[in-house]
Amino acid sequence: MLSQKIKTFLTPFFEATPACLLVMVEGNIWLATVAHLLKAVETGFITATGVLILSLFTHRWLGNKYVVAGITGGMCFIADLLAHPSQFGGASTEAIVTGIFTALISLTLNVLGKKIFLRLRNNS
Repeated sequence: MLSQKIKTFLTPFFEATPACLLVMVEGNIWLATVAHLLKAVETGFITATGVLILSLFTHRWLGNKYVVAGITGGMCFIADLLAHPSQFGGASTEAIVTGIFTALISLTLNVLGKKIFLRLRNNS
């Protein structure tokens, strides 16, 4: 039970943090500073906390990769709005892009993770 909750926290944290960092520096990782990294970690922490809190109320959505990606992206959108002002576009443009990017990372990792797991399981 505890290991599942830790996974429920760490997975969105490690999806949202790099997404936020990359969007903040507009894809040019060479522009990233420690301040950018700290804001990205803060965004990842808020996202992961939100997903963990939602998971306490229901487990049904954990089985659907599209719902998980949507919730993770939505929580990242909220976290990005809370963590720092937009670096480009309107007041919420960066948060929208970060949320979409996080949802895509979540979906990609979910699909690839299952394929890798099934391949390793079949080879055993």
